[in-house]
Amino acid sequence: MPFKPFFVVNPHSASGRTAAFWSELEAELRARLGRVDQAFTRGTMHAAQLTAEALRAGFDLIVAVGGDGTLNEVLNGYSSGRGPLASRAALGYLPSGTGSDFARTLGTYGLSAQVMADRLQNGRIRLLDCGEVHFRGSDPESGETSRLFLNESSIGFSAETVNNVNRASKRFGGKTSFLLGVLRTLGALRNPVLQVTIDGKQVHEGPTLLVAVANGKYFGGSMMIAPMADPQDGRFDVVVIRAMSRLGILRKIGKIYRGRHLNEPEVRVFSGCEVHISSPDRDVLLEMDGEQPGRLAAEFRISRQTVPFLC
Repeated sequence: MPFKPFFVVNPHSASGRTAAFWSELEAELRARLGRVDQAFTRGTMHAAQLTAEALRAGFDLIVAVGGDGTLNEVLNGYSSGRGPLASRAALGYLPSGTGSDFARTLGTYGLSAQVMADRLQNGRIRLLDCGEVHFRGSDPESGETSRLFLNESSIGFSAETVNNVNRASKRFGGKTSFLLGVLRTLGALRNPVLQVTIDGKQVHEGPTLLVAVANGKYFGGSMMIAPMADPQDGRFDVVVIRAMSRLGILRKIGKIYRGRHLNEPEVRVFSGCEVHISSPDRDVLLEMDGEQPGRLAAEFRISRQTVPFLC
């Protein structure tokens, strides 16, 4: 293998199922690589810290083992820890999370431990686009912060759903956990007023179910929210869904899973490099790669093909 890999493992991902999966995967990796350097995460953003430390120690391939949230933390640690010695380092992803939606875009979702190990050993490097978002932190008194993402970030109903999913058990797996989260969110349905500006032009203002700023195709445990998204084209796909009733959501949610919602009258799709989303409402949540780190207002920018990714 041409890389010196380090594996950042979130054993709590997928309600603890990743710990068992890693035991099987580690055996496959040892058969191929001999030594397997690894560390288990212990809390929020620990994966970012482990990644930065591994890069400074000379590892040049950091592999996230867990869900999209684990990959997001590794990405942010990768960005902060890249010094001169790590300028050619790459990222990898062995998905084992509740949603693992970015793996669906990459075509690596649901593979066996043996196939994952083979792909890691024989995969190729792709340069992927990277999104960056500036937003307000979760604490109402906190100021602006920023974070990178590879898959997507969204506002409104989807962020409320993520918040509900992360507060509940995920033992039923990705699709069921998110469906249950949708049902909980429907009970307190909001359609906040949002303003959306793309590349300097306002494209939407009014009551809104959700806005997804997508680099990958999927979110919410396999919903194909942005079926045309390409993580190498240098542009976000921005999906705006105007206000909907509870009954309307239940009737049309199946189309989102299949990526057949783009022609619905409530849906508009845009493309751009810079996105600004704001609201007169004070408490509109933002989610990113299945985590809920803050709220509006938010400013998004994309960097084209800046993340070397082994897949």
